[in-house]
Parts: sequence; C-alpha cells; structure tokens
Amino acid sequence: MKSFLEKLSLALAQLPLPEKAVCYGVAFSGGLDSSVLLAGLARLDHRPVRALHVNHGLCPESNQWEDHCRSVSVSLGIDFESLRVNIKPRPGLSLEAQARSIRYQALASMLQPSELLLTAHHAGDQLETVLLRLLRGSGVKGLRGIASLRRLGPHYVARPMLEITQGEIRSQAEAWGVVYVDDPSNLDLRFDRNYLRSSIVPQLLSRWPGSPATLGRAARQMADAQLILDEVAKEETDNLDFLFRIPVKRVLALSQTKQRNLVRYVLANLNLPLPNSRQLEMLLQGLAVERPDAMTQVQWPGGEARIYRNHLYLFSPLPAPSGPDYTGLIAANKPWKGPEGTLALERVEGKGLPSSWVNNGFTVSFRAGGERFRPAGAKHSRSLKKLLQDAGVVPWMRSRIPLLFRDEEIVAVGDLWLGDQIGECLEEPSWGVRWTDHPLFL
Repeated sequence: MKSFLEKLSLALAQLPLPEKAVCYGVAFSGGLDSSVLLAGLARLDHRPVRALHVNHGLCPESNQWEDHCRSVSVSLGIDFESLRVNIKPRPGLSLEAQARSIRYQALASMLQPSELLLTAHHAGDQLETVLLRLLRGSGVKGLRGIASLRRLGPHYVARPMLEITQGEIRSQAEAWGVVYVDDPSNLDLRFDRNYLRSSIVPQLLSRWPGSPATLGRAARQMADAQLILDEVAKEETDNLDFLFRIPVKRVLALSQTKQRNLVRYVLANLNLPLPNSRQLEMLLQGLAVERPDAMTQVQWPGGEARIYRNHLYLFSPLPAPSGPDYTGLIAANKPWKGPEGTLALERVEGKGLPSSWVNNGFTVSFRAGGERFRPAGAKHSRSLKKLLQDAGVVPWMRSRIPLLFRDEEIVAVGDLWLGDQIGECLEEPSWGVRWTDHPLFL
C-alpha cells in the first residue's frame, strides 16, 4: 500500500499543470484536511508553497484560527497570506453557498500568476458531493463530482487528495503530530453536507467500506460521459456567428435529447446557470411556435431565454433600464455610463459629429415613443421604432439604446447611426460615438 506522501506526490505529478503554474498556493483553513496537505507539501519540497487563509468572520474564533494558521505556516517555513471578508446573507441563497463563493473569490485574488491553488478535498468529500447532487436531481455534469483540476478565473484550482480517504488523512495527522482546529459549524445539522456526513455516510461506510472509491470511479466515468456530450454539442454549434444567438431551425433539427444537451452546453459556455427541468422544457416548447412574430420568454435565477425572429437568445437578466424620463450628459472628455453601458466620443476620420457640437456636449436620453430620425445619407426621416425593427435590433434592447440629443434633435443613436445634420459642418474635425459594455442586441 502506498504511503500518504507517495499518493500525494503521484497525484501532483499527474496534474496537467498550466505552463505558468510553477508554485502552489494552498487554501489553508487550519482544519484537519488542509493542515495535513500543507504539512505534506512541506515534506515533499517539490515546488515553492504559500499558505492562503480566508477569514470569514462568521465565528467568534475566526481571528484565533487566523493566528493559528499563521503560526503553523511559520513553523513549516511556508509563507502565509490572509484576507478578511464580509459575508452579508442574501435571500434565496444558503449561507454555505455564499461563503464558498466568496472564499474562492478571495483565494483567487490572493493568487500570483505563477501559482496553482490546491485545496484539501478528499475521497470522502467526493462521496458526499456525488450523493448530494444525486439527491438534488443533478444530471451527468453534476454527477462528475469534484473535478481534480478546473479553472478559477485566470487561474486553476487542483485537488490532489481526491484518491485519499479521511481515515488516511487522520492517521497521517497523528503520525506527524499535526495540530489543527475544529470548526463547530461542521456539527450544525441544518447544513445538508453536515447531516449527510454525520448521519448517512457512516452507515454507508459500515455496510460498503469501499463506497468512496466506487463513487469516485463513477464520478470519473460521468466526467468522461460529459466530455462526449460536450463534443457532440460543440459540433452542433460550430460555425455560429454568436453562441448566445442560435437559429431555431438548427435546434429543431435535433432530437429532444440533443436539444437539451445543446442548450446546457451553450449556457455553460456563456457562464450562465442552468434552468431546472421544467423551465428547460418550456424553453424547448417555445421553439416549436411557428408564427414569425412570436416572442417567447423564459426566465430563471441568473439566466434568461428569448425567442425572436426564429432565433434563440440566451443571456443574463438585464439590469433595470434608465427609462424614458432619464437625461444625462456626454462631452469630449466626459464619457457617459449607465445600466445600458458606456458611451464615449472619439476623433474619427471622415464624417462625424463636428467639434463645435462636441465642445458643447450632448444630452443622453432614451426612447419614449414617437421619435423620428434621419440617418446620415438617408433621403427621409423615419420612425425610430421602424428603423430599429428593420435593423434587426431585438425588442428588449430598443428602449436601452442611448440617444444623443443636440437641443431637441437626435444626432446619434448609440453607435448605430449618426444624424443627417452632420452634413452641415463637414469642414470641422469629426467625432464618432463608441458604445461599449452593453448587452448584444442583433
């Protein structure tokens, strides 16, 4: 049987390390698992190591734990860095989920470009994760369990102890005389994972001692299956101009199983949360509506789907708009920012807004209805509503396109069109409009 250090060393050697990752940053809570991981890395001496601690401030002992982690790191000859964060409970999200999200954000902010984050997740954590996700109705993707390596913003996080049981970790802690802290929140049975760990898993291990290894293999098989599903969906989305905008006929050409797989794949690549099964079925049913003017909308926490002009659009929920009564200002050295994005004026060659107008600035406002506009080079003014429709601007963005006014006249519609009035001042230096940080709208 391999020793703890042999297993840890082998797991680290098998990681497909990114080229820049030449150092380890260890997520060090001071608990049993991370304490043994840190002690093991100090003994292996493979790469430079730093201990990274996040102080949530959720327990009275939080500051004592931070001091303990600093002391342990110093005793091991390992550099230590800590970050204190504030967690404000939000409705609809568990405190456990919020703390986990904020913890990873904090750890990512402490990582250096050359560091790979290591966490102390072990075989027991993998068992609990797969069971929890199975009970919550997760599909193949969720049943992959904890990934041995995944992205964390511009960095990566790895779990080199997924093949090591907590029994092995505890035995190693005793052998090395590792001193660690016990978080009392781990005994709070209101949390699903704690209940599973204390009430269910011991019975499973008593009856099926090999269940961590068995479920670990199942998780790896699910990971392989998800890779195949992703490859299929990638082939079906090749040559799309925009991943957030999919022709309905392309989706309807697939079986319902592949339709669901494609939508899940696209949402994952857009970093959007998945809808539940009922919401996903509503979305797919909307694809079959054949009226060309039909517009279907399905919303779920963190995501939204709309069907318009035979295209499926997938995006994050839009922020509240500025509204038709809003007015703002923009000038040469004064960009405008709002929920609809950022507007800036820039020097351009050729036709553009004349300097004399730019020096006085413009009013920024939004559609109230009934506006007319004559784009540069057009023979007649037209309803702005009709112009936007003909340009293919989706309905939910038409009231979010900023309009630049000079006195009472529209001289620019976002960065789509400049007004025909610019022909009056062709001898002056010209300025264009740049609109950024806005939702896509074609």
